[in-house]
Amino acid sequence: YENNEKRLRFHDDKHSLKFIVAPSNILYIAADVNYVKIYYTESGSIRNYVLRNSMKSIEDICTANGILRCHRSYYINPSHIRILRKDKEGIMLAELDMNDAPHIPVKKRYYDSIVDAMV
Repeated sequence: YENNEKRLRFHDDKHSLKFIVAPSNILYIAADVNYVKIYYTESGSIRNYVLRNSMKSIEDICTANGILRCHRSYYINPSHIRILRKDKEGIMLAELDMNDAPHIPVKKRYYDSIVDAMV
């Protein structure tokens, strides 16, 4: 990561600092019941950190750092999107630039903001 890049500081639901990461290292964030899973790159591999918090409570820090909501259960880093495509059921998916990463669904209401951020 860049030394001059500011870090995101994620706190849990009790406001304790739990995880610090450079925004450019975040691939996506997924909701998981009472937790969020932050998927990020480290030394060329995908890692994840499980944080006890809600998607809503981390929305401001994500949005302010270019990590955008793309689905009710996902935030995505547009700088890691390789391609947006529709599958055979018509669901829009974002393919990321890491081979092991799953395809992340992108809902129609978030599509334009994701495309704008990719440019």
